[in-house]
Amino acid sequence: MSIEKTVRLSGGSSDSIEDAIRTVLARAAVTIRDITRFQVVQVSGQVDPAGVPTDFAVTLDITFQVRESLSRE
Repeated sequence: MSIEKTVRLSGGSSDSIEDAIRTVLARAAVTIRDITRFQVVQVSGQVDPAGVPTDFAVTLDITFQVRESLSRE
């Protein structure tokens, strides 16, 4: 039986929502192994005075497999 754990992480990008998602996932993959899926929890951003989006932020729930314990011999 596999066990999964979910953590919530946030990050951003000045390029796009998709780039913000990729950035958060790439950074998470540095320290979290066996990521299986993600869910976008929140999307937000900032706009300049003309109404043009300038920054994009996302909050993701990232789910990964909990590794089996190492046997002690």
